Amino acid sequence: MSKKILVIVSILVLGSIALAACASGQQAGEDPVSACLVTDSAGIGDRSFNDAVWKGLEMAEEDFGSEITYIESKSADDYAPNIQACIDAESEVVICVGFMMGDACAAAIDANPDTKFVGVDIYGLGKDNFIGIDAYMEQSSFLAGYLAAGMTETGVLGTWTGFVGPVVLSFMDGFYMGAMEYNTVHGTDVKVLGYDPADMDNAANIGSWDDVDKGRAISETQMDNGADIIYGVCGNVSTAAAAAMQERGYGYIFGMDQDWTVTNPQYSDQILGSALKNMHVAVYEVMKNLAEEGTFAGGTDYVLTLANGGTSLELNDDLAIPADLVAEVEALAEKIASGEITGASDEFYTLYRSK
Repeated sequence: MSKKILVIVSILVLGSIALAACASGQQAGEDPVSACLVTDSAGIGDRSFNDAVWKGLEMAEEDFGSEITYIESKSADDYAPNIQACIDAESEVVICVGFMMGDACAAAIDANPDTKFVGVDIYGLGKDNFIGIDAYMEQSSFLAGYLAAGMTETGVLGTWTGFVGPVVLSFMDGFYMGAMEYNTVHGTDVKVLGYDPADMDNAANIGSWDDVDKGRAISETQMDNGADIIYGVCGNVSTAAAAAMQERGYGYIFGMDQDWTVTNPQYSDQILGSALKNMHVAVYEVMKNLAEEGTFAGGTDYVLTLANGGTSLELNDDLAIPADLVAEVEALAEKIASGEITGASDEFYTLYRSK
């Protein structure tokens, strides 16, 4: 299937974003770097978040001979013991996946200063043995919201997530603000169900990262209330919205993290585009620095943005999206990348980006 990548700026290759590396005990040319990934409850094979991180390790295995493994968590109760299992296996790098693992990961970081940790969607810890990976997903999600507002036939959009937290709120907030920007520019009154920046704590959620039935139910409720485009922020569970739309014969979704026309081609007719979150590149960069230079940028955070190519909006080229609407989205992407606009609401930005 052909796809069109939305070219937003003169994209910098992510690998050129050098982590300000400091010296570590690992020296280039020694034994292969070992890494152990602890997944969240969706696990490997989620076609989204965990798979994207695992892809970065697979790339390191292929290029540097890194020794990689993973342990799947079935619930939050598994986080601490799974992290400890990686430590007990003497893995040089332990990768914690997901903001809900933050407390367990932070405790392990403090208790094991000689082990290197990477936190995906865990950041701001300032520990010498830890690198955080953050993503300003409000940026690409803003573009998705603007595009959705220009494509809706009902004037109603929907969004929902698994559990409420800053990471997923960045997607929802950007989507909402993109739709509001479209209203401002075009004098329309497109509404967004499931999210209000003035009431972020009560954003629509299903209380699960893996319950497809709940994802289906909330999607159908939003459709019953008029939504014909839905942005589910719950990994591959969000395909439940596409399944409902496929059965009803109308509507679109946006994918997240990876290109869903590739990972979920059975729903390609329902996928307007995907907000890419290129976590694999950041994970690969950490492994590359250890393998080639023996360095680890502890105490820093790796932030994925539109400007550095860490996130972008990829469109489904097989769908008829008006060229003038695409041009408007591209122009907005340039404004976000340049810093002219943030893509976030004042409420979200004040809470999570201004510190």
